[in-house]
Amino acid sequence: MADDYFAWAEETFRLDRVFAKPEPLRGVRVLELATLYLGPVTSAFLAEFGAEVLKVELPGAGDPIRSITPRARFWKNAALAWLNEARNKFHLAIDVRKPGGTALFKALAAKSDVVLENFRAGTMEAKWGIGYRQLRELNPRLIYVANTGFGQWGPYSQDRASYDAIAQSVSGMAVITGFPERDPLKSGAWIGDYFGALMSAIAILVALHWRDRTGQGQLIDLAQSETLIRALDWTWVHYGLTGESRGRSGNRDTAISPAGRMCSSRPSCRG
Repeated sequence: MADDYFAWAEETFRLDRVFAKPEPLRGVRVLELATLYLGPVTSAFLAEFGAEVLKVELPGAGDPIRSITPRARFWKNAALAWLNEARNKFHLAIDVRKPGGTALFKALAAKSDVVLENFRAGTMEAKWGIGYRQLRELNPRLIYVANTGFGQWGPYSQDRASYDAIAQSVSGMAVITGFPERDPLKSGAWIGDYFGALMSAIAILVALHWRDRTGQGQLIDLAQSETLIRALDWTWVHYGLTGESRGRSGNRDTAISPAGRMCSSRPSCRG
């Protein structure tokens, strides 16, 4: 039985077979004009499923994520976060703030399936003239994705930037993380960026399916802080019913029992 398994595994994962396998998003072109993590992680998910991702960066500077994390201090453009999310992409240097760069970006958008950005609301449309309404005129089937902290409309949308820690705070995740007698904590991983990117990628897949059925493009308005609320299990339901925060409970799980660190003091649990 084991021999059969290993033979199957060896045949299945042969490199010449792996790269020849069909990819579900092959033929889909994504034009990314985004920085740091929320936007770039979204396109990284799509690239892993075979999409062609064209990442646009500012000439001479590049994406700031290139210089984040300790490794970039010693090796230029080798930040671990950059290596993690810049793979599987084609990289273009275009200054969209200049007329020539704007024209080139529009030409690429006209031949793309998805345009992805994560700037403050109004930046793409009002400042650079390459927002959804302008690009839709060139490509009616375009799926335009705006990943922001607080969406395109509303009281927080115009003058508030966001990043992972803000999303964790505004969504309520930090409030329920940690111990009751201590201050709220954020997650050690950039969960606000990753979960927002995951929800964004799901929305793009749905929009692609809709376009295949109807021929219509879409505007996807994703608010990072709102997406993370979806990951907080019963937290907001509890608040809606009681008007009170569920609070922090450390390593205990207040929803089920027994739970938490049940084995820490028993010799049998320490092997």
